[in-house]
Amino acid sequence: MTFDDFRTLVRQTLRNPEQAAHWLIGQGWPMQVRWMALMLAVSVSGLLAYASTLLFPVPEGEAVAVFAISSQPLVLAGLQLIAIVLGAALMAGVGRLFGGQGRFEDALLLTVWIEVMLLIVQAAQIVLSLALPALAGILGILAIALFLWLTVQFTKALHGFTSAPKVLLVMFATLLVMGFVLSFFMAAMGLMPEMPQ
Repeated sequence: MTFDDFRTLVRQTLRNPEQAAHWLIGQGWPMQVRWMALMLAVSVSGLLAYASTLLFPVPEGEAVAVFAISSQPLVLAGLQLIAIVLGAALMAGVGRLFGGQGRFEDALLLTVWIEVMLLIVQAAQIVLSLALPALAGILGILAIALFLWLTVQFTKALHGFTSAPKVLLVMFATLLVMGFVLSFFMAAMGLMPEMPQ
């Protein structure tokens, strides 16, 4: 993929994400290339998060776990890698439960591309934070909206679904179930914070 192809795909993703998803799937890239793209995306994301902590350090008393992780790019990249692979598995698996025909390989490619789109927003956010901090905050909210919108549209394209609201509803239900399951395992392993008496 050339840089011109990359720019064209970014514009196409914003204008018509389903068509962009079909183009990505149609390229037929081998699985090794998809894993390499994943590794590159999470590495760049970890470095951008680390650069952000260097440019905008958090005061000593206000450092929380998420900021502590951001200062460790390898840990952050590893967590993002797990999250993207899990997200791809859920995109493929849950979709197939509802009659879709999408494959994990294609879901992985699409979730990696969502990460790339978010990296572009993340880089723009860092630049804006230096000049216009208020706009950078708005860009962060837009990044969440972009993530949800692209996930819904890519899931539709992957499985051939037609209803975006239904896909969004199932996605939220899946997130709720995953949150419950993860909290159960964390509690069983003693990782949940103790409630004050």
